[in-house]
Amino acid sequence: MITRYKEYLKFLDEKLTKMFLNQAPFIKCQEGCAYCCKEGEYPLSELEYVYLMFAYEALALDIKEKINENILELINSKKTKMYQCPFLIDNKCAVYTNRAIICRTFGLLSYDQKGKKKMPFCVDLGLNYANVFKDGIISGNAEDGTEPAAYNIDRRFLRSSKFEEEFNIFFGEDKPLLKWLEEDFI
Repeated sequence: MITRYKEYLKFLDEKLTKMFLNQAPFIKCQEGCAYCCKEGEYPLSELEYVYLMFAYEALALDIKEKINENILELINSKKTKMYQCPFLIDNKCAVYTNRAIICRTFGLLSYDQKGKKKMPFCVDLGLNYANVFKDGIISGNAEDGTEPAAYNIDRRFLRSSKFEEEFNIFFGEDKPLLKWLEEDFI
């Protein structure tokens, strides 16, 4: 199953790379920014969680200990909604190569389930799309004339039966990261 999931991720990452390149005039993501990892729920399917934990298991002991401390602190905090990802170490994702689909797609202008354009929250921080988003609306183009494009990258679509059938995978149950971690670490 993991081999087939890796094939799916290769397919997805090729598509996402094109999307991010197409939106380069609007994207301000850079290593060490990590705003997207500092406040969220991080919904993952069971398959994504298992894959993420493969990367965790392969980490150096000192990094795993930091993550374990983060996880226990998070669990003890009783936060259930918005929290910092426990895999964020020194403003970098410790399990980046095995990150979840929501992490792979974050930063792009997307469509919600009703077809309305949805900005990444970092627009309010002066980051992605901030150069063309004013007063709640897209109000311009990049300096090179490029218009911002929105994509159907909703996680429910990207984890739909269409892809399960095409890649012979099963995503399984969907939960926030914290719920998966509570099951493993309590």
